[in-house]
Amino acid sequence: MNLTKTQKIIGGVAAGVVVLVGGVAGFFAKVQHDENVKKEAARLAYENRAIVEEDCIMNGYGQGNCNFTNIGRTTGALCGVIQVDGPGTVTSSKFCSGPVQPQSTEKVEFNIPQVDELCDNGFEPWTEKCSFTFVPNEPVVKSGPVV
Repeated sequence: MNLTKTQKIIGGVAAGVVVLVGGVAGFFAKVQHDENVKKEAARLAYENRAIVEEDCIMNGYGQGNCNFTNIGRTTGALCGVIQVDGPGTVTSSKFCSGPVQPQSTEKVEFNIPQVDELCDNGFEPWTEKCSFTFVPNEPVVKSGPVV
C-alpha cells in the first residue's frame, strides 16, 4: 500500500498530536502527584506536632511557677512572659520551658518582685486587686515556603 504525501503528513501530524497530548497529561499527572506528596507530608507533620500547654500559679509576692506539659507526639518548647494586671501592669522577663518530651511536664519557676507593691490589698486577697496570665511568644516562623 502506497501512501500519498498528504496522508504521510497527516499521519505525522496525528502522531505528533498524540505525543504532545501524552506529554501534557504526564506533566499534569506529575504536578498532581507532587501536590499530593506535599499534602501528605503536611498532614503527618501536623499529626505528629508538639503541643505544649502551660499551667501557672503565683502568690501575692510575685513568686510562682509554670508547669509545661507536652500532650503532643514530638519534643516541643514554649516561651513567654507572665503579665500581671491591676492598677498598673508588670511583666516578667521572658522564660522558656526548655525541651519538653512527649507526654511529660517541665516545671519552671519565676519571680516578679513588683507584684508585692502593685497588688498589695491590705487584708484582702491580692487576687481581688490583680490578675495574671502567661502570654506566649509568637511562634518563630522559618523563612521559606509554607507547606
